[in-house]
Amino acid sequence: MTIKKQESGEWFADIRPNGVNGKRYRKSFPTKAEALRWEAWIKAHKTQQPDWEPTPKDTRRLSELVDKWHEAHGRHLKDGENRLLMVRNMCNRLKNPRATEIDADTFLAYRNERLAAGVSPNTINHEQTYLNAIFNELARLGDWSETNPIGKVKKLKLDEIELKYLSLEEIGELLRILQASKSDAFHIARICLATGARWGEAETISGEQIKPSLIRFEKTKNSKGRAVPIDADFFESLPKGKGRLFRDGYKTFQRLAEQCSFELPKGQLTHVLRHTFASHFMMNGGNILTLQKILGHGSLNMTMRYAHLAPEHLEEAKRLNPLCKL
Repeated sequence: MTIKKQESGEWFADIRPNGVNGKRYRKSFPTKAEALRWEAWIKAHKTQQPDWEPTPKDTRRLSELVDKWHEAHGRHLKDGENRLLMVRNMCNRLKNPRATEIDADTFLAYRNERLAAGVSPNTINHEQTYLNAIFNELARLGDWSETNPIGKVKKLKLDEIELKYLSLEEIGELLRILQASKSDAFHIARICLATGARWGEAETISGEQIKPSLIRFEKTKNSKGRAVPIDADFFESLPKGKGRLFRDGYKTFQRLAEQCSFELPKGQLTHVLRHTFASHFMMNGGNILTLQKILGHGSLNMTMRYAHLAPEHLEEAKRLNPLCKL
């Protein structure tokens, strides 16, 4: 970078702010001060923002973005490995295009193929959620400068699934079968029914989390701990010890549940225990806000699925309909 006075009396600036291979800037000025100010401006703006060169085209394949997301963010999520597997399978089905080649039409065509193959709309919505999150997170990290190609694609509308719950007779039958097996699945199921815990929360519980008056759940879905009160009799009936109390019992529960005279809801094998707790809680006069805290729902909308089971809700339907006024 040089500034020299010419024979004409003008000052000539000759600048390459990005090195010998960068663009060359040359300009004449009537005074040295003006030349120096221009040189400083070129250094400040052209070095950091080389707008004379076109932005390099992003040639990365979709799988490269997926791996980048997993390394920077996904591996820290509780379900990160499951998400990684799902989006990698998406990459394969899409034939791993360049990320910039994906657009709304590409995804809609993919979605239609998946629906035609018999894949459930719920699964496809999960795929869309995970792929959408990858583009958003990479953009937040500054590693994706384009717009989110599927950011404006609406998810498929789903029919609301009825949340099944067990009657008292069905609960008794199920527990008798589990108890006869002398497996840990019996105690895990009882904890779910008594506290509304998810199977994984109850299955991995440690002796230190069980107190005479409550059970504290720590490894929860939303990573927020919560405590649920229990009575003294239930506490006395639970195994005691230090560290993890139970072996994995999901497969045992699955196998033994087939011995029941009734069929557990499809897709809600162990989750029906949580639904059963919540449903009986409301039918017995429980408060919807208290239930939200017990279940650990971040949004009351999730808990409102059980509101229709409240006795006062049912009574109002009988008492406030228009025919009763005739």
